[in-house]
Amino acid sequence: MRIKSICHAGLTVSDFSAAVRWYHEKFGFLLVSEDVLEPGETEALFPLYRVSGARVRMGFLRAPGGSVLELFEFEPKEAGRAAVWNAPGFTHVAFNVSDVEAWCERLRAEGVEFVAPPSKTRGTEWVFLRDPDGNLVELIDLKALRPALRFLGGVLGVLLKRGQFAAHYGP
Repeated sequence: MRIKSICHAGLTVSDFSAAVRWYHEKFGFLLVSEDVLEPGETEALFPLYRVSGARVRMGFLRAPGGSVLELFEFEPKEAGRAAVWNAPGFTHVAFNVSDVEAWCERLRAEGVEFVAPPSKTRGTEWVFLRDPDGNLVELIDLKALRPALRFLGGVLGVLLKRGQFAAHYGP
């Protein structure tokens, strides 16, 4: 058996409606589903959410290219914590874009603050910003790697698994 792809990434926000609006205005995401779990319904999900008696509002935002970001809003809220890069766990969500500089100009004009200036690594350009809740968002222009990863990524992965990266897969 094989998975088909990554389905979505989940992100907890402090204000569901404000986050929907922000991700739509900045990046063109569209809300395609919304659900609310009342405190009684979330009790059974304590092992997952680790919150007792919470009301959870959640929904799927579809990106223009078809990727999905799932938003969660909890009541009561807990203070947010910044991602810790040198500890296991998710750190950010990345959006595939063209022309990082143009994105930076537009978003700066709209009041978005960036973590650092745009950078280049091995032919790609990228930059990090924070959403209104402080979650890290990366904009990355893969340039020539975009079609290579899309059309040749599977073949390349198999070849590298047997060669250069074989040690990562065990004996």
